[in-house]
Amino acid sequence: MTQFFFGNWATRIYLFAVAVAAVILIGGNLATGNHEPSTAAAYLIGLTAPVSVIFAPVFLLGDGWLAVAMLWLSVAAGALLNTLLINTIAGQVGRLRSHGA
Repeated sequence: MTQFFFGNWATRIYLFAVAVAAVILIGGNLATGNHEPSTAAAYLIGLTAPVSVIFAPVFLLGDGWLAVAMLWLSVAAGALLNTLLINTIAGQVGRLRSHGA
């Protein structure tokens, strides 16, 4: 499982960017005392697009616990799918480099 999430540098950079955006969102929510999705959620949704855009479009995020759950679940699904895609692309590039040498 560690190889899946941290197998190459592109995946590490992507997951680091998602983690930083999540920390900024959570920190902003804790600092203001408001636990609803804010404009900082747009960065998190943008990083985990296209899945998070499909399942939690910004204009549908209203108030309440369901909006928060929908945001975090869609971001988690988007991060997992994008990690899989990055690993697949990086694996194909690695195979092309090994065959070309």
